[in-house]
Amino acid sequence: MTIAPSPTETAAPATATTTAAGSEASGTTTPTAAETLLAGHRVPRVGLGAARLTAGDGWGVPADPEVPRALLRAALDAGIRYVDTADALGPGVSEGIIGDVIGNRDDILVSTKVGMLRPAQDRWGILGQPDYLRHAVHASLHRLGRERIDLLFLHRIDPDVPLADQLGALAELRDQGKIGHIGLSEPTLEQLDAALAIEPIAAVQSLYNVAARENAPVIERLGERAIPFIAYWPLIGRGLPAETHARVFAALEPAARAHRTSVQSIALAWIFHTVPDGLAVVGSRNPAHLRDNLEATAITLSAEEVTGISAAVAQALDGFVFHPRHSPHSASRA
Repeated sequence: MTIAPSPTETAAPATATTTAAGSEASGTTTPTAAETLLAGHRVPRVGLGAARLTAGDGWGVPADPEVPRALLRAALDAGIRYVDTADALGPGVSEGIIGDVIGNRDDILVSTKVGMLRPAQDRWGILGQPDYLRHAVHASLHRLGRERIDLLFLHRIDPDVPLADQLGALAELRDQGKIGHIGLSEPTLEQLDAALAIEPIAAVQSLYNVAARENAPVIERLGERAIPFIAYWPLIGRGLPAETHARVFAALEPAARAHRTSVQSIALAWIFHTVPDGLAVVGSRNPAHLRDNLEATAITLSAEEVTGISAAVAQALDGFVFHPRHSPHSASRA
């Protein structure tokens, strides 16, 4: 078993004129598409990240399971048609609640992830042994109440197990009809290229937001292959100490005022303009926030605005590197 630091966690034609590399064209971009194609489903570009269906941020059984069930139903009522989870969330709790509410409905795309362990609330591990992956997929199917997982992500690539063996186990389950499509979570560029040489990859989900752009090379490669990219942690709820967090959100304020929207919606719109076919999975415990998140796909930023937001946030970061361990409640850079 490899001990990991805490993660934490074919597309429609592009309409915008910007890329993750930051090479923005001059002039005004056309509106971003509100929906895209993911694992055979046409879905809104905002999906629900299901960590908050647990008691905490990805850990434990809720005191009243009806509360997250109601939130999930509200998300579907708001227009969410893509729900993203992982077997490590709970562990197993998020999948179980999704199974209770959604079950085997074929109009909702449910993706999950296997390949990470959760031995304790603050501990994560990576385990890519083929038999373990097979076991984990069958357990996820049971909790989700589904006959097939339409999009199954390898949560992390285990460096101690040949990649061909890890992907081979998932491909075997795909061929058996247990998995529809195989995705990767947080691959390096080298890992992505190695995986593409072994099996078709339907999507990649990685950390990406206006303050965390290190995955831009991966996003560019995906764009070359017309493979969808899904941003997690898109709203920077955590990942920066307090003073840096405040500066970053202040940098988004001018665009938010200009578009009469929230800084969170601007942060999402920036993603949709820099990754024209991209999606974002957003966690929430507030149905109103879910509706606001969906409306961010209708925001049209000019190329100058995208460039300006990128530069203003880079200046606000002042060299600080986004990392999930940092909380806006902490003022320390350490």
